[in-house]
Amino acid sequence: MEKRFLALLMIFVILVSAVPARSQDLVPVSDLTGGSSVFVFRNAVKAAPKRVAVGSRTTRTKTQRIETARRVSKQYVTLAKVEPRRVRSTVVREDDPRIPKIPTMPKDEASVIFAGVGEFYMEKDDFVRATDFFTEALTLDSKNMKAQNGLSEALALDGNDQLVKGNVAIAKQRFEQALKYNPKNSPAYFGLAEVYSETDRDPDAILNYEKALAMDKDLTEIYVPLGILYYQQGQIAKSEALLMKAIAIAPQDAQTQYFLGLIRYSQNDNDAALAAFAKAKSLDPTYADAYFQSGETLFRLKRYREAIEDYKKATELKPSYFDALVGLGSSYFQVDSYPEAVAAYKQAERLKNDNIEVLVNLGDTYRQMSNWNDAEAKYNLATVFIERDKTYNKDEAADVYSKIGFVIAKQCEENMKKFTPCRWDVAVRNLEKASAITDSSVDAANLGWAYYNAAKNDLANKRPDVAKVKLEKAKAALQKAAFSSPKFIEGPLLNLGMTLSDLGDYAGAIDAFRRVIEKQPKWVFAMNELGIAYRKQDNFRDAAASFRKAVSTDGKYAIGWYNLGESEFRAGNLGEAQKAFNKVKELGRKDLAAQLQMISGNQLH
Repeated sequence: MEKRFLALLMIFVILVSAVPARSQDLVPVSDLTGGSSVFVFRNAVKAAPKRVAVGSRTTRTKTQRIETARRVSKQYVTLAKVEPRRVRSTVVREDDPRIPKIPTMPKDEASVIFAGVGEFYMEKDDFVRATDFFTEALTLDSKNMKAQNGLSEALALDGNDQLVKGNVAIAKQRFEQALKYNPKNSPAYFGLAEVYSETDRDPDAILNYEKALAMDKDLTEIYVPLGILYYQQGQIAKSEALLMKAIAIAPQDAQTQYFLGLIRYSQNDNDAALAAFAKAKSLDPTYADAYFQSGETLFRLKRYREAIEDYKKATELKPSYFDALVGLGSSYFQVDSYPEAVAAYKQAERLKNDNIEVLVNLGDTYRQMSNWNDAEAKYNLATVFIERDKTYNKDEAADVYSKIGFVIAKQCEENMKKFTPCRWDVAVRNLEKASAITDSSVDAANLGWAYYNAAKNDLANKRPDVAKVKLEKAKAALQKAAFSSPKFIEGPLLNLGMTLSDLGDYAGAIDAFRRVIEKQPKWVFAMNELGIAYRKQDNFRDAAASFRKAVSTDGKYAIGWYNLGESEFRAGNLGEAQKAFNKVKELGRKDLAAQLQMISGNQLH
């Protein structure tokens, strides 16, 4: 088997399996084995980073929930003072001279006085004391409807206070009690809605918000939390209607502007979304979610440098903001600021060290930096969690295994300098996993590529029998890939030609290379491989013609000039061989020039 030469080109062809075709990137790299093999990327060599599935920030923060409860309570109390929502008892002060005489009064009269004291505390917004007096009034006279409705209102408003304090269980108990005394108590329905919303019982929350509004249409503070819930349920029209009402009432409310921005974002009205998020940021410069979502919108618009500023601000306001750190890393990646991308992704990894997307993004970033070892480490770690997640996308999983094979191959360049063997066995195992997952033409192509290179490695280490087994495996995988995706066959077809050539099937190899060149007439490495196949048949005339075509396409293609010189010399064309030899020297390839001199017995000089 003829010796090939180091520093040939490996071209990475972008093929797409089961997705719409994309443009092709050709990235030349050095191949340790000395062959011009082709790796097939499922997506672009620099594909967009994986986006963590976080969705828009549609849930309210604890602070926002507390503020909503406070607002609704305040609005209800204010409305009730202007236009009472119930028939009230006459206010009785605690120092009223009748109070000491209560023990001697008829129970119904004493009940009226206690209810009046309850009203006194309602005016002071002391709902706990009010509850005590209304309860005592009802104990004395269960038919005192003013006391009953007063107690219902006091319980509901105290429940809201409990919500503000974070005592959700106590608040729920207060609301349920309030509704027993008055089934039309709007603050109680609102409170229950808040409790259900916080515990992810969204349908129940919506039902209770709607009841609250039905009981009291003036409780406009309910528009925002109800609008948010409708948004989460995908009822965009209802959500938008409520949020627009809220904006009309309070245009300077940062929370409302933010959630309106989410509506616009969901509608792909990106300019309107950015305007709403900008308004939210100006109204509340500490609103981390508004900066994050503005960054998400800018990222969608591919305005990555602007997105970086928003993501950075979000992470400054909330250093543990995982999603913003991922967005920041992805934005840096898109503008080729790879060290900064690594820094952001590493911060995200420290927060969630089992997040597959972050690990893959780190691997991709290291790969763009030609940091092959770190790239492999992150891809390997990602596969640990992929194997535990039975729901993980199969194509994405196969892509990670495939990239492991690729970066191992890239490590060969450094290994060559250190006289360290390539780990083609590890590359093969990972590509076998990828192919087993998808059984796609892309993964079959890459598996064939790995088998081929592993076989070349065996040949270099004097293991021809082992190499032949791998070449046969490469042939089978590459034939499957080449003939199952006729639109994009150049990569696997080139590798197939090389495999057939090494198996001694020169006619088959020549046919494969010709088909590649028909589709890619400027691929000099394909022309070079075609020439090598002719030369193995001792067909030096056609070999020289193929090599000459390669160097005519790329005048600096030293390997092509070397091969042209050797073929012309073997064909007896000493003058043409000398011209090629001179060109090799002109290109500074002393190693190749020395080898040509040796082959020619120093006839070339």
